[in-house]
Amino acid sequence: MVLLAVSLAGCDQNVTRVSGGERWEDAPPIKVDPAARPLAGSTAPLSGDQIPGMEGKVPPFIKVFFMHQFVEALYSVPKNRHPNPKWESPLKDPVNGRVWCTDCHGDKFDFAKMPKQRFPQVDQLEKDHEFMVDLMTKWVARLNSDEFNAKSKLKKKVECLTCHETDPREQ
Repeated sequence: MVLLAVSLAGCDQNVTRVSGGERWEDAPPIKVDPAARPLAGSTAPLSGDQIPGMEGKVPPFIKVFFMHQFVEALYSVPKNRHPNPKWESPLKDPVNGRVWCTDCHGDKFDFAKMPKQRFPQVDQLEKDHEFMVDLMTKWVARLNSDEFNAKSKLKKKVECLTCHETDPREQ
């Protein structure tokens, strides 16, 4: 025991003690905003006007939500506000011939590995008609393009009216 006590007493022999005289008890209280969410990103509404090319302004996980919705609408009844009542899958084989993220994105990024989650920004962007029309028009063009593998899985060209009762571009 004595040997342990001596060794512990000598442990701080090379330590320089520095103190400014502050004490924990005298420190000012920490002010915390309970509504603050520093890692949540901007809560400002996002709109198509703020999104030239959409890169960098809309977080990828928000695009993932819309991409999942878009791809699901190719093999099951669309979940948009005004679905086409005569909807039928444009895929050659809606069960085994589904379109995958990698059909258009290659191996760069697989959205299927990211969960489909609804965030507050999703609600904001769904209400932005211009943003949604631009996004879906871009994706429909990509789906129908000879440049990507997704087109080979289609039995017919995809158009707005494939999933919507009325053309959203005309509203």
